[in-house]
Amino acid sequence: MKKRFSYNICTIMTTGRTGSDYLAGCLDGVKNLMVFSGKFNHKSHFINQKEKIRKEILITKFVKENKKLFKYNKVENLKLNINILNFKKKFLEISDDVLDSKEFLIKLYETYHLILNRKLKKSNTIIHHSHGLENTKNFLDDFPNSKILITIRDPRANFKSGLLNWFKFDDNKKQMMHVFRYMRRIRNDLNFALEQKNKKKFIKLELMGSNKYKKQILKFLGTKYDKKINISTFANLVWNGDKLSNFKKKTYGSFNKDVINNNWNTFFTKDEILLLNLLYSNYRRFYKIKKTRIFDRIYLFFRSLLPFNFEKMVTNNADFFSNKFIKNIIFYLRRIIYVQLIILNIDKFKYEKKN
Repeated sequence: MKKRFSYNICTIMTTGRTGSDYLAGCLDGVKNLMVFSGKFNHKSHFINQKEKIRKEILITKFVKENKKLFKYNKVENLKLNINILNFKKKFLEISDDVLDSKEFLIKLYETYHLILNRKLKKSNTIIHHSHGLENTKNFLDDFPNSKILITIRDPRANFKSGLLNWFKFDDNKKQMMHVFRYMRRIRNDLNFALEQKNKKKFIKLELMGSNKYKKQILKFLGTKYDKKINISTFANLVWNGDKLSNFKKKTYGSFNKDVINNNWNTFFTKDEILLLNLLYSNYRRFYKIKKTRIFDRIYLFFRSLLPFNFEKMVTNNADFFSNKFIKNIIFYLRRIIYVQLIILNIDKFKYEKKN
């Protein structure tokens, strides 16, 4: 039996493009925190919580499927240099012969921490960036008493960023499937987070540049202030924003104030803002979002039958009767049904699985 510690556990969940990578990076290297730079699903090889798998099989599959965590990460715009052979060797050295999914995650974090020449302590807190809804649910299955940090952003700014930045980065995202799913996830991810009974803290992207705000985050995590929280890093390497953000200037790990206001109010039309205010009324406790009057609901019910400008951006991007065109029609109809159900106060489809 290998030496074991009992750690405090916390996970970071996003609700779209809301700065979860930046937050995770700020916590990297902070005293008493254990952060694995990057996102992964620790349960991808397990059928259930009770299943145990040999450590050699687990680590071999893990590094094979997650090379971006050690070398080049295109989306995060990072060139990491973590020796995979040393990582595997250290993992095998400190792990029991067989592991369940919970033990596997803990050993991954211990290995990562040691590889970066950081010390293991009983007082340490594991900070896992579960990111999307499905991975967060998987994580909470194993660690039901985990604290949760939920990154949020004005949902209208979030929606604009989730459309334009993905369109610029990946031309395949220019279709109604992405528009519909991203529209839903902003609402549904927050609903899921609000339902959780865990100790949790909602982190506003707009305030992440504040030193006072970062002190509050560390207090929630139960650790003292560490100036390293002011610079976002991945495995000690300074992070300057992901490829989607496409910042024109280097931030050298500091907070980029350009993300606070992305001019969503001039990008969307009045009808679109009316729609978004309705869809994202669950954010009203965090942001100034006007309540939707009964007459506006009636208007939107019929207006929703017609495409909005942000939908025309993708529906005009496909040849007639192509596979893409047919998929656009399908997801456009799904969007109509979704919006009209929300107007009727029916949340028929609770959570989007793909994040």
